[in-house]
Amino acid sequence: MKESSRKLTQLVIHGTNGKITIDSRNIADVFERPHKNVLQTIDSLIEESTISRLEFKPSKYLKRGKEYRCFELNEAGFLKAMPFIGGKKSKEGQKRLVDEFLSLRKRLDRQAKERESIAFQRVRLSGKDARKLLADEIQKFVDYAQSTGSKNAGRYYSNITRTVYNSFLIVEPKADKIRELLTAIQLSTLQTAELIASNVLAQGIENNLNYKDIFQQIKKELDIFVVGRTKILGV
Repeated sequence: MKESSRKLTQLVIHGTNGKITIDSRNIADVFERPHKNVLQTIDSLIEESTISRLEFKPSKYLKRGKEYRCFELNEAGFLKAMPFIGGKKSKEGQKRLVDEFLSLRKRLDRQAKERESIAFQRVRLSGKDARKLLADEIQKFVDYAQSTGSKNAGRYYSNITRTVYNSFLIVEPKADKIRELLTAIQLSTLQTAELIASNVLAQGIENNLNYKDIFQQIKKELDIFVVGRTKILGV
């Protein structure tokens, strides 16, 4: 029994990106049913569309130098086929395989969350770099605006920051600590928006443009970059 369990663990996981499949030979072993009978059952379920084209993959294997056919079923395909397999160990086989699928799914989901968390932290850290760059460019812009006649240049700190956020978010008036509320994708979008704003500020100052025109250019560039605003942030 332990040997069968070992083979099961090796055969259930196949492919990448969290995809789980099971080999029809493995089903036959656990259910103690001839593989040819399992193939006939799966063939019938496919023919009558109980198992869809997306839920199985024909495959082949070698035994004593001869090629034989088999199937790889994904989770949905296996769960549909399982009640029809039969065999001496039908109930026991169903329990063992379902338990194995659930265990592997939990493990893969946990790994996916860990990868997402790592990616999230990387985006957040790189976002800090983009924010610092924008803050530096805003300071230069404020100095530039003051030197060319602006009496309220200090307001551009909040005005430019708000413009960047509002370009892709619907932000409630009392929303606070916005960056901490964003998803990894939204943080990535924010980072790009901040880099765009930084570039517009730097180019505008270099070309001696009017500070009001530079601010309007930020809005125009962000409108081109962002398709639409989709997220409402609460307090």
